[in-house]
Amino acid sequence: MPLNPSNIDSSHLRMIVDATSDLVIISDLQRNIIYVNRSTCEKTGYSKKELLNTKVNLLYPPGKQQHYSAKISSALHRRGKWHGQSETLRKDGSTFWTDSIIEWLRDRDGKPTGMIGIGRDLSTTRMLSKQQWESETSLVSIMKSMIDGLFVCDTNGNILMCNASFESMVGYSEEEIIGSRFPYLWLDKQGNKKLEEYFRLLRKDRQLHNCPLALKHSNGKVIKSSLMMSFFSNTTKKEDRFIVTLRDVSDVQYVDELWRAKEQIERLMLDSKRKAMQLQILQEANNLVLNNSDIAAVFRAVTDGVKKVVEHDLAGIYVYHQGKNAFIPHTLSKQTKFSRELGKHPLPLGEGIISAAAISGEMVWVNNAQLDPRSRYPKGVRPEKEHFIAIPLMDSKAVFGILVVARNRDPQFIEEEISIVELFAKAVSVALENVRLRNELKLAQGGIDQAGNKVSTHQRDGKVAAGRRLINFDGLKMGATRDRR
Repeated sequence: MPLNPSNIDSSHLRMIVDATSDLVIISDLQRNIIYVNRSTCEKTGYSKKELLNTKVNLLYPPGKQQHYSAKISSALHRRGKWHGQSETLRKDGSTFWTDSIIEWLRDRDGKPTGMIGIGRDLSTTRMLSKQQWESETSLVSIMKSMIDGLFVCDTNGNILMCNASFESMVGYSEEEIIGSRFPYLWLDKQGNKKLEEYFRLLRKDRQLHNCPLALKHSNGKVIKSSLMMSFFSNTTKKEDRFIVTLRDVSDVQYVDELWRAKEQIERLMLDSKRKAMQLQILQEANNLVLNNSDIAAVFRAVTDGVKKVVEHDLAGIYVYHQGKNAFIPHTLSKQTKFSRELGKHPLPLGEGIISAAAISGEMVWVNNAQLDPRSRYPKGVRPEKEHFIAIPLMDSKAVFGILVVARNRDPQFIEEEISIVELFAKAVSVALENVRLRNELKLAQGGIDQAGNKVSTHQRDGKVAAGRRLINFDGLKMGATRDRR
């Protein structure tokens, strides 16, 4: 009986599907494989027995199973179909790409009962594309599009071909270059001698990189180039050709100079911004002083300012406390867990580098203070690394306290950072001197301090140590504040 559409049954359809070169896979709603065609088995390396009743995920590469399952499931529920390229895993662990369509299989009522996927192996298509790119015509086009100059010569130096960039570099036409024999017109005597040495090294080392060579353009201009050479292997694998590429580096020095100038401008702009920020912070502190603001506000403005322009782990202002005979922390900012613990402890008078500096009135700048035998730390509070700057807060006669900026990590402090901290220390000193003068005026008028208490002559005079008078601020309502911002 002749075959026609009316008498094609399921066995005919199965034969047709088995004959196709595309992969055909049918699964139930739980993604269990219930049918594969012959092409699927051939391309994946599995037998039908191995694939049936296993999950479709078996054919997805490890690490991509969840990705593919979620993507396909989402598309099926939204549009009823998924189309795209996916990677398929073979039994031997290798993979290949397919262009696939996956749709619902539905019953007569239109209800989904499973899924059918049809995939076309892209390996052949991709290899044809690769071959097309690797064809002689395409490679010639690529070579002619190169920015670098290129020529191919035999082992005696006779030029067999070149690209347009090389023609431009030397100022000769293709007709003038092809067939040229060594030594070349576009090299002077020294250049030809150098290239001859490069040919000798190439035979020994098989390839050369970044070799300097000066080309002589037909108009007399000298072109500085960087040369690379290797053997040219053709389909016969016979190495009887050299391939030479040359890059024009005449303007490299100029480019480097431009980059250096750009970096210098950026440094100047950064320095200008930093100085503008310093000026703004100092101006704010000065305004607070002129407005007779609370000294704590000045301290906060300064420590906040240090935080903006000097990288640190602790910026602290310590003031002298006569009752404790020590410098106590007043305002601490930018604190780490370690610096918070360290900031709880006063600096006993005359102990350690910082306290000694405050008494002497001399700034100290110590990198790797943890290794300095003069350092003193509270029991159980010793850093693995510490760099610090400590600047006494003082006028010509007295020391009020000390500004400390510390880092418990590298990099070490440099002179530029010290200059910045010194500016802030001066701002604090001015504020403290203003407070002292206001306080002395009140004392002169009735012996009453800022807290409203009578002050003795001993308290007014403070304490003398190593030639520097230490001013006690215990009665200036300067309750310690710790900014943890």
